Amino acid sequence: MICPSLSELPPPPAGKSGWPWTEGADPSQPSASAPRISIVTPSYNQGQFLEETIRSVLLQGYSNLEYIIIDGGSSDQSCAIIKKYEPWISYWVSESDRGQAHALNKGIAKITGKLFGWINSDDLLVPGALDLLGRNHQQFPGHILAGDVVVFQDGSGAEEFCPQHGLEFRNCVEYWRPERSWAQPGVFLPSELMSQVGKLDETLHYCFDHDLLCRALPLAEVKTLNSTVARYRHHSTSKTVSKLDFFHLEVVKVTRKYWSSLPQMDTSAARRHCVSLLIQTGLNRTVAGKSASMFFWDAIKIHPFWSLYSTGGWMVRRLLNTPPTPKQ
Repeated sequence: MICPSLSELPPPPAGKSGWPWTEGADPSQPSASAPRISIVTPSYNQGQFLEETIRSVLLQGYSNLEYIIIDGGSSDQSCAIIKKYEPWISYWVSESDRGQAHALNKGIAKITGKLFGWINSDDLLVPGALDLLGRNHQQFPGHILAGDVVVFQDGSGAEEFCPQHGLEFRNCVEYWRPERSWAQPGVFLPSELMSQVGKLDETLHYCFDHDLLCRALPLAEVKTLNSTVARYRHHSTSKTVSKLDFFHLEVVKVTRKYWSSLPQMDTSAARRHCVSLLIQTGLNRTVAGKSASMFFWDAIKIHPFWSLYSTGGWMVRRLLNTPPTPKQ
């Protein structure tokens, strides 16, 4: 599909302006050699953001796009929004699923492009992203492509630049390494590589993208684009904000899954780091009145002694940081 022009799409809602509402990317020259790029958007009750995401994909001006939307049976305005743009969507469905990874796997099963990436229903592509990705895929057809991402706070205007660097297997398994910086909306994989690594792990709800990278990086080189391709939205209901504790739980699970495959890994140090993260998260949840047993139990299974040591260290730090009680 050739991306539609701005004038072909439905008009934006009142009061919306700028990219991707009243501005579109300059169209690239139609080319029979332009690789088909498949974009999948998983969505569930994200109607307040979904239209902006859809327009940011469709208004790329790219000459060979396949766009797939997998909705999880939303009860808000999502389906009505999708139907507005149905003529330019290659495939969409709205039905219940088993979570985001399952929704993405359903979309991946439909892709026919040579390059694949997913854009969540609250994130955006920036103008010209697909043209940049297509040209680089032609030059580096077997590489994972990594474009930079801008993380922005919805409604506040605050932004943080997230460059992609250090995307190596070791850095992903040893997630605490400062050499690594990455954000999922900027990572695109050759479809042939996806067929090698297989489906996303549907037992994971937060770190399935991290797990995918751990399987893909030993099989392919990374081409860093050093140019921004996506915007990653933080808002009060996004998982990275509202469910951050559970990211900690799953990142430890992913690390434990692959550390035996990493040559010369200091597994003792890795266990200590993972336990410290779990204990700190669990104790912070306990103080906040939230359930924490799963964090403590996982930590104890990894290293019982270090779990006690980490608990003691957390308590000492908390006492030292507690201001003295005023005298009566």
